[in-house]
Amino acid sequence: MVPATRPADIVWRAVWMGYAVAVAGTIALGGGLFVVEPNVWRVALTGLASLLVAGFTAGWNARTAEPLNGALIAAIYLLTVMAALFGGEILGVLPDPLPGLPRGDSTFFFVWPLGQIATATVGSAVGGWLASATGRKQR
Repeated sequence: MVPATRPADIVWRAVWMGYAVAVAGTIALGGGLFVVEPNVWRVALTGLASLLVAGFTAGWNARTAEPLNGALIAAIYLLTVMAALFGGEILGVLPDPLPGLPRGDSTFFFVWPLGQIATATVGSAVGGWLASATGRKQR
């Protein structure tokens, strides 16, 4: 049984809660790994894990399997990450931003957002589906 979407598809409270979970998870997990070994790829992977949890949290709290909530979390999160990467590059506190890719290769910036959106939307849909399957009522 697939739950129906709500009349107000975007639940902003759940989106902002999910965004906070994604940022906090990335800072806690990715920041710790970055201190141990400065590698932006590990931070990016912890960001994906945080986005999955954030999407699930948003879907669970919104009580709807609307993937748009997860997509918005990913879009706002991406803006935050890009600001941090560019700011860190300008200040010179980051290592080579993308080890393993030749300088000027922007594949990361085209492909990585797709992974972020897919992860957050799947998390949001699964969280909402599980919330409705367990009998949690929509708000």
